Amino acid sequence: MYIEEHVPLAPHTTFGIGGPARYFARVGTTDELKEALAFADEKNMPVCVLGGGSNVLIDDRGFRGLVLQVAIEGIDYEIEGSQTTVTVGAGESWDGFVSEVIDRDLWGVENLSGIPGTVGGAVVGNIGAYGQVQSQTFAGVDVFNTHSKTVERLHVTECRFGYRESIFTLEAGKYIVIHAVYALSHQAQPDLSYTDLQKMFAEQPNPPLRTIREAVLHIREGKFPDLLKEGSAGSFFKNPIVSKDEARKLLERYPAMPQFSMPETDGVKIPLGWLIDHVLHLKGYSEGGARLFEKQALVIAARRGTSASAVRALANSVREKIFNECGISIEHEVKIIS
Repeated sequence: MYIEEHVPLAPHTTFGIGGPARYFARVGTTDELKEALAFADEKNMPVCVLGGGSNVLIDDRGFRGLVLQVAIEGIDYEIEGSQTTVTVGAGESWDGFVSEVIDRDLWGVENLSGIPGTVGGAVVGNIGAYGQVQSQTFAGVDVFNTHSKTVERLHVTECRFGYRESIFTLEAGKYIVIHAVYALSHQAQPDLSYTDLQKMFAEQPNPPLRTIREAVLHIREGKFPDLLKEGSAGSFFKNPIVSKDEARKLLERYPAMPQFSMPETDGVKIPLGWLIDHVLHLKGYSEGGARLFEKQALVIAARRGTSASAVRALANSVREKIFNECGISIEHEVKIIS
């Protein structure tokens, strides 16, 4: 393992924004992970764990500690009756993993096609899209406990998965994901509950896996920026989750507003993008090179050369406007590293 100094972090993120890391290490094994953490302990410095950099915004001043990029790879399969248990390294590309299991005709993560980042990041943020959530097929995870300095196996019930959260966000810094384990089905189980998928497959109720993946990729292409042209971390904000009583009151104010039940919670998900677009009329609103993406208002896109402070200023402006108009407090989905 080689520890580098003063490494620019912008190229390691999909936003393409951020200053340098004081130290930077890319680890491909558990032993390298331990070695890097021992280095940070010796120097008494903070550690930031980075996967694919797809859900982070790094401060313009960078990070004055060790940035640890987990690059542990490998995918193993074990057939167990009507399911296959798949153990996948935290550093594997999430979409690469999804594509590979689809090639093996395994069901359960196809609606999560096209999401950038690594498997480790997917676990930490409990990613979800188009009716599916990664925790629905998740079976367990191997982690490095930074407190006890040991490798542990956590069952899915110990991971405290919620809407875009997990034990890894709730107890940030305690665990580092090494491998994730998924239980995927051999039986066709198409989830076409998402409105756009319903429309696309109205006359084909049982599409094959590869067809569903292609449809999801097509939908995503129409809703997210082209990362070859500008930076983004996908949805910058979480959709707010409110009680059923709060949801009823909001529906009285905004009768046309859709609402959604959540597989991870008893609350009701309020579509923040709808509020930004139809109540605040802010879609496309920009500040300092950052703007709310024209095709999906939850997304912040940034021209090359935009500062992290400009992105944060835009995000704070949106949060203030939503609270003042709708009385709803919203949270970032993107992790701010400073």
